[in-house]
Amino acid sequence: MLFKKHKIDERVRSSVGPAAAIWLGITQVLLAGVIFFRLYVTGQADEEIRDFQVVLAISLFGHMALQLFLGGILPVLTKRGLLVSYLVLAGLISGICLLVYGVPALGEWKDTWLPALGGPAVLVGFYWLLARLGKWRVERLLRE
Repeated sequence: MLFKKHKIDERVRSSVGPAAAIWLGITQVLLAGVIFFRLYVTGQADEEIRDFQVVLAISLFGHMALQLFLGGILPVLTKRGLLVSYLVLAGLISGICLLVYGVPALGEWKDTWLPALGGPAVLVGFYWLLARLGKWRVERLLRE
């Protein structure tokens, strides 16, 4: 055997998980801060830090997906919750883009309106799907 097994009780297990999640969140916020600093303060080109952006996206979305599916503890949105979440996200993204870039030309809708309106729909849809699958998974485990 390569490692000695330690007996871990529920107290240790229940404190380690949240502490690790907090540390993960802190490092994700720090990485996002470094990305924004490089983009908007130093003026570094977006293409030069694409790898950091991809790692941060994988980390954030992967963590949330695992929490949703394996944990089954995040709420499953109702139809009204889905609509409100979509409207808030799409409105926030569209509003910020309009303030920063101005009103785009209608011919450029694939590059302007589609990501601003389609992206939140995909995010809210995946959230609902993973939360629902996670809830079904936990309910099935509790029945067994």
